[in-house]
Amino acid sequence: MAIHSQQAPAVQAQVAKKTLLIVDDEPQVIKSIVRTLRKQDLEILTACSAEEAIKIIQHNAVGVVLSDQNMPSMDGVSFLAKVREYDRDIVRLLLTGFANIENAIEAINRSQIFEFLTKPWEPEALQSALSRAFDHHKLTRENRRLHLMTHEQNAQLLQLNDTLERRVKDRTVQLADAVRQGVLMLSLAAEARDDNTGEHVKRIQHFTQAICLKIGMTKTDADRIGFFSMMHDVGKIHIPDKILNKNGPLTDKEWQVMQEHTIVGEKILGSSPYYSVARQIARSHHEWMDGSGYPDGLRGVKIPLVARIVAVADVFDALTHTRPYKKAWPRHKAIEEINRLAGRQFDTDIVDAFVEIFSEGLNEAMET
Repeated sequence: MAIHSQQAPAVQAQVAKKTLLIVDDEPQVIKSIVRTLRKQDLEILTACSAEEAIKIIQHNAVGVVLSDQNMPSMDGVSFLAKVREYDRDIVRLLLTGFANIENAIEAINRSQIFEFLTKPWEPEALQSALSRAFDHHKLTRENRRLHLMTHEQNAQLLQLNDTLERRVKDRTVQLADAVRQGVLMLSLAAEARDDNTGEHVKRIQHFTQAICLKIGMTKTDADRIGFFSMMHDVGKIHIPDKILNKNGPLTDKEWQVMQEHTIVGEKILGSSPYYSVARQIARSHHEWMDGSGYPDGLRGVKIPLVARIVAVADVFDALTHTRPYKKAWPRHKAIEEINRLAGRQFDTDIVDAFVEIFSEGLNEAMET
């Protein structure tokens, strides 16, 4: 086993380690990858066989494994399947020289491997893939921690005596706040990648609450939907920075990648009934009333109401604030554009409610 530390010792003591294990039977390939990653803040472990790698994993807190496919004693797909059996949280990447990429993809899907790279690799592609892998590992661990905390707290609540009813209520509130804050922090982390202040999601929350109230919802429902609206772009944490912050129009391929944030966002929000509204918003807030939106091409009332509400709030805020590819529009121009797209992109009733809010001067209050 070889260890290649890419951080100074003083820095390592202060920053949580990102540990990468590289597995390849060719030492020169390992050396080449290590050179490529020499400027990254990583602790790199290396192994020349699957058997050696398994021993390293058993004694080290490995976050990401990058394995070659063609190794003599055990191929990469089989090895990574064993890694998953040992620790499901380890993110597994495959380095393959397969001539037939379709066969590689089939093998990867069968073993639920996170991503694959082809030989020879591009340094930028390798670094980007590892960045996504470590982000995914961090999110997986945090999600598991929250679920474990939920399980432990619920177990404690079941054991409490009826006379401790006040305590049960207090702990339940604390638990709900912890989960809410965990998901909210995840949303802010995703938003911070193209909005350093995180103010965008707060404005979306306020706009959404105001629209909900204007169309007749209760304050409780408006507050709940407003909170979940803050998670609308949580899937952007999956989008590469070079696409997310591109200073210009996206290519067709880049646009396809960008559209994936809706489906990724829905997956990140899990399967809990509590987050069902948040999942509807994350997946469907880019659908259009005429059916030309994404990811599902939903039309009219088939688009969830909460997604139709957030769609108006999101586009208005995007128009009136600077983005890498555009300057901020004046508010009256943005309202004109929203009106122009009513019935085609937006729900006419939602637009009417939003315009009424704007005309009443409530937008300034909501943005302060």
